[in-house]
Amino acid sequence: MRWIRIVVALCLTAALGVSIYFGIMPFALACLVVVAALAYGWPRLTDSPQPRATTLMLLVLGVVGMATVWFAPTAPYLDWLPIVAGVGLLWAFVQNLVRGIGASHAVVNVSAQVAGLVIVLSAASWVGAIQVPGDKEAVIVGLVAILLAQAATVVPWPPRYTSPLALLLAVLGAAVTATIMVDGSLNLWGAVGLGFAMGLLVAATDRILGLVARSRLQTRELRKERRRDKARLLTVQMALGAAPIALGGIVVYVIERILLFR
Repeated sequence: MRWIRIVVALCLTAALGVSIYFGIMPFALACLVVVAALAYGWPRLTDSPQPRATTLMLLVLGVVGMATVWFAPTAPYLDWLPIVAGVGLLWAFVQNLVRGIGASHAVVNVSAQVAGLVIVLSAASWVGAIQVPGDKEAVIVGLVAILLAQAATVVPWPPRYTSPLALLLAVLGAAVTATIMVDGSLNLWGAVGLGFAMGLLVAATDRILGLVARSRLQTRELRKERRRDKARLLTVQMALGAAPIALGGIVVYVIERILLFR
């Protein structure tokens, strides 16, 4: 069911790429779809003992983080995200304390929740990136690079082959896209650097989260019911498809904000 990952990535990148030409509100709504996909899939990927509560935490704080970036009056637009992350950390501790002192895997669960929170809040960086004055070529180039790199990770080859392939496709896709968009402010070498960063991000995410997914899906509990297995596989692949897109917002934001000096 690894093909589900690329379908999710295709839908999300298409939503972001199209909505950017209709203003910040449609683009922010598309980013919220990324947040919702992560909020639902992340607890199932990490096998959280509190999947519903964790989904609620990630969704609420993801929406709050998006709102703080959207309504930020001046650059750098991400000023409030550390505060939202701090609130999320406190929420995760309290949520696990409610389980009781003797609850199993409490540290692992808190770590997984905090990691999910960081990834979810990273999606707000996309909104910060399009608020930077100028054209949005870096956003389109970054989305194309992410999609091509994710397509490479679903090829049924060992990671030592798919990771270099993801880097190669991301760089080539970014370079071709930047060449086609001749009126943009991102030059060829900037596009190559952005593609390389996106390919590296997708490859690393696939290696790390892929190991987590395989370890969770091979447990005895998940082998009991095939119907439950398929439902969990769907949500896990959804999280794996959405996570690199959310994290990619940070890379695009850095390109737009720092490298282009805006």
